[in-house]
Amino acid sequence: MNALVKALKKMAIEMVLNDSTKEKVIVQLNKKMNLPMISEETEAELLEALYEALQEALKGAIEDAN
Repeated sequence: MNALVKALKKMAIEMVLNDSTKEKVIVQLNKKMNLPMISEETEAELLEALYEALQEALKGAIEDAN
């Protein structure tokens, strides 16, 4: 694989899938969601787990893209 493509993929992953973005996405999703009978803290934990799974899937998809 071309070194430039590898570098661009790495940059994309670092720019989009970082802790700052993660926090912003989770906060915004938590503001938009309301799951009855679940506390805000539990909702945040659920969203964090979902985000981490999505982050892992996106990272793999970016790395595997041709």
